[in-house]
Amino acid sequence: MSEINDKKTENDTLSFYTIGTRAWFKDEKEGFITGTLSNRLVEGDKVELTFIIEGQLKPKVISTTMKQLETTKFSILPPLRNPPVLEGIDDLTLLSHLHEPAVLNNVKIRYNQQQIYTYSGIVLIALNPFQNLPIYTPDIMRAYSGKRRGELEPHLFAIAEEAYRNMLRESRNQSIIVSGESGAGKTQSAKYIMRYFATIDMLDKTFPGSQDELSMLNNGMSEVEEAVLATNPIMESFGNAKTSRNDNSSRFGKYIEIQFLKNKKNGNIKIAGAQTRTYLLERSRLVFQPLTERNYHIFYQLCAGCPAAERKDLCITSYDQYNYLNQGGDGTIPGVDDEAEFSITQRALSATGIPVSLQWSVFKICAALLHIGNIEIKSTRNGDSIVQENDPAVINATRLLGIPAADFCKWIMKKQIKARTEVIITNLNQTDAIVGRDSIAKFLYSQLFEWLVQMINKNLALTEVPNNSTLSFIGVLDIYGFEHFDTNSFEQFCINYSNEKLQQEFNQHVFKLEQDEYVNEKIEWSFIDFYDNQPCIDLIESKLGILALLDEECKLPSGSDNSLITKLYNNFTNNEKYRNFFKKPRFSENSFTIAHYALDVTYAIEGFLEKNKDTVSDEQLNLLMNSSSDFVKEIVKLERQETITPEQSRKNSVSSDQVRRRSLRPNGAPQKKTLGSIFKRSLIELMQTIRSTDVHYIRCIKPNQGKQAFVFEPMMVLSQLRACGVLETIRISCAGYPTRWTFQEFVDRYYLLLKSDEWNSKDYKGLTEKIVESTITNPDKYQFGITKVFFRTGMLAYLEKIRSNRLNKAIIMVQKNIKRHIYQRSYKRIKEAAIIVQNAIRKKLAQKLLKSKREIHATITIQKNIRAFVCRKKYIKLKKAAITLQSTIRLIQAKNKFNEMKRNDAAIKIQKVFRGEQTRKLYKDQISKIIYVQSCIRRVFALREYKGLKKEAKSITHIKQVNYQLETKLFELSQSLADKENLNKEYINKISWLESQISIWKEKFERLDIRSKDIGEQANEENANLERELNNYKEKVNKLEKECTDANETVYEKIGEIAKLKEIIENQKKEIKKIKEDLHIESTKSKKFANEASQVAVLRKENNKLKEQLAKAQKYMADTNNEPQSLEDSYRKKSASKGHLNIHVSNTNLSYDKKKGSTLTLQSSDTGLLSSKRNLYQENDEKEENERVEIKMVEDEKIENENIESEKTEDEKIKIKNIVEDEEEKKKLEAEALENECTLKMLEDPSLEKEIIDGLILSLEVPKPTEAVDPKDIFYPSHIIGIFIRKMLDNGLLTRVQNITAKIIQSIQNVVLKNIDNNVSAFWLSNSYELLCVIKTIIIKDPYSNNENSNSYIIMEKILNDIELLIVEIYFTWLKELKKELNVMIVPAIVENQSLKEYMIRNDGLWNRLTKSSSTPQYTIEQLLSYLSKISKLLKMYYMEESIATQILAHLVKMIGINSFNHLIMRKNFCSWKRGVQIQYNVNQIELWCDSHQVQEGFMHMEYIIQAAKLLQFGKMSLQEIRNAAEICYLLNVTQIKKFLSIYQPLEYENPIPTEIIQSISSQDVKNQTDNLLLNIEDNEFNNPIPRLVSDYDQVQLPSSSDLILIKCLLEI
Repeated sequence: MSEINDKKTENDTLSFYTIGTRAWFKDEKEGFITGTLSNRLVEGDKVELTFIIEGQLKPKVISTTMKQLETTKFSILPPLRNPPVLEGIDDLTLLSHLHEPAVLNNVKIRYNQQQIYTYSGIVLIALNPFQNLPIYTPDIMRAYSGKRRGELEPHLFAIAEEAYRNMLRESRNQSIIVSGESGAGKTQSAKYIMRYFATIDMLDKTFPGSQDELSMLNNGMSEVEEAVLATNPIMESFGNAKTSRNDNSSRFGKYIEIQFLKNKKNGNIKIAGAQTRTYLLERSRLVFQPLTERNYHIFYQLCAGCPAAERKDLCITSYDQYNYLNQGGDGTIPGVDDEAEFSITQRALSATGIPVSLQWSVFKICAALLHIGNIEIKSTRNGDSIVQENDPAVINATRLLGIPAADFCKWIMKKQIKARTEVIITNLNQTDAIVGRDSIAKFLYSQLFEWLVQMINKNLALTEVPNNSTLSFIGVLDIYGFEHFDTNSFEQFCINYSNEKLQQEFNQHVFKLEQDEYVNEKIEWSFIDFYDNQPCIDLIESKLGILALLDEECKLPSGSDNSLITKLYNNFTNNEKYRNFFKKPRFSENSFTIAHYALDVTYAIEGFLEKNKDTVSDEQLNLLMNSSSDFVKEIVKLERQETITPEQSRKNSVSSDQVRRRSLRPNGAPQKKTLGSIFKRSLIELMQTIRSTDVHYIRCIKPNQGKQAFVFEPMMVLSQLRACGVLETIRISCAGYPTRWTFQEFVDRYYLLLKSDEWNSKDYKGLTEKIVESTITNPDKYQFGITKVFFRTGMLAYLEKIRSNRLNKAIIMVQKNIKRHIYQRSYKRIKEAAIIVQNAIRKKLAQKLLKSKREIHATITIQKNIRAFVCRKKYIKLKKAAITLQSTIRLIQAKNKFNEMKRNDAAIKIQKVFRGEQTRKLYKDQISKIIYVQSCIRRVFALREYKGLKKEAKSITHIKQVNYQLETKLFELSQSLADKENLNKEYINKISWLESQISIWKEKFERLDIRSKDIGEQANEENANLERELNNYKEKVNKLEKECTDANETVYEKIGEIAKLKEIIENQKKEIKKIKEDLHIESTKSKKFANEASQVAVLRKENNKLKEQLAKAQKYMADTNNEPQSLEDSYRKKSASKGHLNIHVSNTNLSYDKKKGSTLTLQSSDTGLLSSKRNLYQENDEKEENERVEIKMVEDEKIENENIESEKTEDEKIKIKNIVEDEEEKKKLEAEALENECTLKMLEDPSLEKEIIDGLILSLEVPKPTEAVDPKDIFYPSHIIGIFIRKMLDNGLLTRVQNITAKIIQSIQNVVLKNIDNNVSAFWLSNSYELLCVIKTIIIKDPYSNNENSNSYIIMEKILNDIELLIVEIYFTWLKELKKELNVMIVPAIVENQSLKEYMIRNDGLWNRLTKSSSTPQYTIEQLLSYLSKISKLLKMYYMEESIATQILAHLVKMIGINSFNHLIMRKNFCSWKRGVQIQYNVNQIELWCDSHQVQEGFMHMEYIIQAAKLLQFGKMSLQEIRNAAEICYLLNVTQIKKFLSIYQPLEYENPIPTEIIQSISSQDVKNQTDNLLLNIEDNEFNNPIPRLVSDYDQVQLPSSSDLILIKCLLEI
């Protein structure tokens, strides 16, 4: 049976080698090159295969026999190359042919595509790109956060995320081992992993585009997280150096435990601390550096960045002045600023808790080491060494170390040997003295480095765990990789020893995983033989191993390197156990060779003992321990920290003192330990820690020696792949069943290999068995597990080949039938076409005959018509010419006649005008002469009449007539005098009433003055202004009183004048009486009559003087009344427009003073004072008005005596009317004052404030969004709050307005943050904007709040700003929740959803096996659009401001575009042209939705995903096609295009994109010159809309179901 199986195996293996098959052949330069099988000959036992090698003219012929193939198990055949569709895959274990050339080629392809990470089972292979890539940003971190390994492209963050989630899920500690040779990128990888852990908790708390993310990596970290990251600059400065391979090479190994504290109650987890362990610091670098290399960075940083004062104290200059720094030549690194790095180191030291004073103590040690290196040691004639005590280097070094210079020089030149009974001091030669000097420097630096590590651990490590928390850690091991140089010494020996230990642990871990997989699936398997390097490890660390012999030799006084090498040869050369691992070189007696797992390494024995001791003499050590510097003492006495975890620290706390006592010598000095023993012990502890954790591996590879970006050197990479154990892992996997598929994945891919009638079966395992058994004849090539089918290596390619053949046959069959159908249909079309052509020809002949007959008939008809047309045309032409001639002649005749008539008419007009002018001139001359004659005649008659009248005037009759007129006038004056007496009585009564009123108001003003004084004592600075204003009012009142007194005096003067008038009238009566008595003698006494006429003239003059005096009095009274009247008018205007007064003070009046802008706001306590002043102004106004009326009456009496009775009645009516109006105004003002007082008390009531906050905000039931809801039912909370604020402003409660508004805003914030609900958020966002509009309306309509210098304006502007901030906070809070809801729908609906049935892609196992989601997306594009429509409808139902609603929808659409783009660019299994068609269709649906909802701004951000979908659909097989695609997809940059092309997944019968084309793409081919990979969503942009005016906000009504009583009362006032 076995022979049959072997035969089947032979046939199966050889059957892979068919014509056209590609295989790998070794090459010295490229490692492996491809050869194509061109000829295959198998005849009997003879086998001959001919391959054409790429780049070679001569073919490669392999001639062998079947027997030889059986003997070698077909190993002499070249390894096969994987199909193109499998090359460049992200996991090496998925390769069908898994061997060295396949692994190397796959890594090379991915590296050339700038894919630096590749999985190899549990290992992540990382190739150093030697340039910065945009794949470590917070967006990338977020993309990997929460994702399973394999769901996205391979990455460091995927390993870190897996470790983090395993720690949370399984509550087990984790370890990440980062290894590789110098320059491979270990340190940088470890830094990125630590940064990911430091920010992972914030990634879980924040959301894309939120404001928290903007400062996530800076200010958003806690102090512990910043301190953890700050350890990197410290370790790099003191432990890294420039080497020929790496500019920042770690010269030590470190294991950093990042501690996480998990709260048991709420499950929150955060970084609680960190602890660092270091291994094997390269001490020899301190005193020697090869050419082009540097010492540790800290020395160059100190020389470049030390301040002037400290530089003088430390006595340091430039680096080239020190022997320890100038050995490597140029001490600078391109692109590195040592001065800036020194500042970073200082900040990092401060961040980790090391104070500045201790920092400069550290720098003093560093400076002292530089001076020690400059100590000049000379040789005397007898060979002894000598050191000058006055050497500046000695003086500076001893001063900084705090030790005596003489003793220091003494123990450099001498050594002390202790015998049993005596002490011998001997001189050292120059070489030994230099070694002693360098030993001191190395010892101090190693102790300083250990002190820094322990200080960092002391400040960062968490030693006590809270009771309600659990502590876990993730360890990151950054350790050197396998090293082999031309000359290898003790350092390489220790490094390779540690790699042997790690490789053994790695092999066992991989073997265990393989074993667990087989056991879980119940696979029959035999023991897998893998390389066990335990003998090599025993050779090094056993009791009689190399390290033990080395320590033994170091203890001997006469021990030397030669005696050590002799012991090694004697113990291991002929030892059977170690014969294969320890070898003696043929041509060297001072070296030995160890066969490591990677390759054989030869070590030079020179310096082994010295480097293993690496200590100082007892005398030098005692000298340092007695230093005057406490810091030097501290680091010299430092013990190595061996307790590393809180648990271990608690266990070992009791015995720590005992350990310390045992480790100290009697004199207090620490016990000497060899470097090898220390390293061995720490390595054992490391292995124990690693075994107690879940391990994750990262293997860093250096792709080229010249550190050039994306240059791949195959042989160098191949050697590193062998050294790091990746190929050993693959060998272990290939020994079993490396290819594993679930049954469903296998059936989805290879169902085509069965008949179609079996495809509908749901028994995936049964279908898998049928497929496998029908295709693979050798049962040893596969096995069936519980959930998976397992295949040997190469079987996947075999199945792919069968599947391709099956598809080819099916396609050929389809093509055959299609071609038959095409040709049959073509024949039928040709036959039908022939019949149609025949019919067409016959029809054409008949039509031709008919056409000839019709043409003859038509010709005759045409001739007839043409002749008729010619004759008719000739006749019409003649007729037209005759008519034209006639019309021309008649026109000429008519023109001549018209011109003649025109000339005649013009002549007649000229004659008429001339004759008229002659006649008018003659008429005017006659009229003027007639008028002159008449005037002469009339003058004569007038002179005659004048003379007669003159005579008549001198007659007695005329005198009598004048006498009669005087009597009449006398009677009128007597009547007027009686009326004046009555008016005087009324004036006297009025004056007494005015005096009583003045006394009453004086008393009121005295009380008001007392009250104003009391108020002034309690008021603030504004009330002080009020007091000064009241004093001005008091002065004004005094002025008014004075004016009133002056008015009374004027009245008294007028009464005196009236009395004088009475006397004059009496005198006139007497004179008239005397005139009557003398009338009878007037006829005889003409002279006496002339004297009486003169007396009458005198009376008239006196009467005129009285009138003038009365007018002056009236004008004076009018002037005195102007100022009170204007004051009253201004007061009435203000009181009519406002419920409160803002009184503006000036020097002369109380009008509004805009220039000063000083305002005084009256509070409720000043309302009474204001009312009393208002009444005073009213009384003064009444008094002045009455006086004006009375004076007007007197004036009217003197001017028009004949209408005195009617005027008196009218004045009385006006007086009564004014009194009634004043009473009504008094009552109205009293009612307003009472209403204002009630309103004020209500506004000051705390119950109203509580009812507004509780009833309108906290306890408010948000109305459900329906189409029938009225805007007033939505906005009534904001309108009521606006009314409340306006009423408080009207009553001057500015401070209360500010306080209550702050409480209202805080309450709204609490409601929105507490109730995370779309309805609540939309309702309050809409109401907040409405409240903003209401406040803006109040400011605009209030003239005092609209004044920029007023207190009211300042407070209202602050309220506006607070409400705007509230709107922004609600907006972003709600937007964050909306994005959380939308985020789970984006990828399934846009990327995974396949709406077009014609372009559907099956989720077959080869390409989507890593995708754990089901084939049916969780959400569809219709559900996504339904969600967006729901949000849009919600915004409309709550009457959201249009600009805000548009911004919300635009942000959601923007998030859809960016998140779908970022997901697509990170998922290889979605990048195919069919998927591009599906994505473009889904995005078009979003575009249609945006068009229907007017959200064009948001759709602009979908352009990235549209162009990405187009790029997937375009041709990409040539550089020109890619350039054309890049021109269309202008938004994509080079990084994104290369990423899409590198992860593009070709479908059936589609060739992969050549790697050379991807590499040839440059930034010149694209328009976008950025280099970011993922899109960044920035949601910190919000355009707050301009508030609108709300005119009807005071017309608010509470819902009928509301029980807010106080608010209802407030609205009813």
